[in-house]
Amino acid sequence: MFVKMNDILDRMRETLRSLCGDNRGVAAIEFAMIAPLLITLYLGTLEISGALQMNKKVGRAASAAGDLVAQLQNNELNKASLDPILRIAKAVTQPYALTQPKIIATGIDIDNAGAATILWSRRLDNTTYSKPYVAGSAVAVPAKIKIANTFLVKVEAQLEYRTLTSWSIAKASGQTYGKIDMAEIYYLRPRHTNRLTCSDC
Repeated sequence: MFVKMNDILDRMRETLRSLCGDNRGVAAIEFAMIAPLLITLYLGTLEISGALQMNKKVGRAASAAGDLVAQLQNNELNKASLDPILRIAKAVTQPYALTQPKIIATGIDIDNAGAATILWSRRLDNTTYSKPYVAGSAVAVPAKIKIANTFLVKVEAQLEYRTLTSWSIAKASGQTYGKIDMAEIYYLRPRHTNRLTCSDC
């Protein structure tokens, strides 16, 4: 009985020695431990770069629309000329199509006392055009550009950005994750006239 016990102990020692010296399977275990971290880093880098790129496009959309509106002559500004400009600004955000941007163009009149009021406004939301602000209502303008007896063209671009991974999870689960609200505002002065009026906005 004692001899058998020694044999069993000897076999166990040999097995432990062989296991300690056996490197097979180490790479698979290391990969299983590191792979989730590497995949997370890859997806995170992809999503962050995509969000930064889209944020730049939102800024370009507002800048492009503002620049085009500011170049119009006073007698050229109406819905027929303004709507294509808003569509051009919307197209700047392509090929991203998970959500649609909102583009708002507003004419702001600053009187002798420095009070800023809305003269006209026009919004493109997906494919719908509307009037977002009431004409004659007060509006806040940055102090550095609030000059009496001047006119400003204000363009806002807004986008609810959704990351690709969160959109995929939301589509599968029905929940909404990973929304990033992006918005840019540009103020420009008319190029060819002191004041831009919109006949039918």
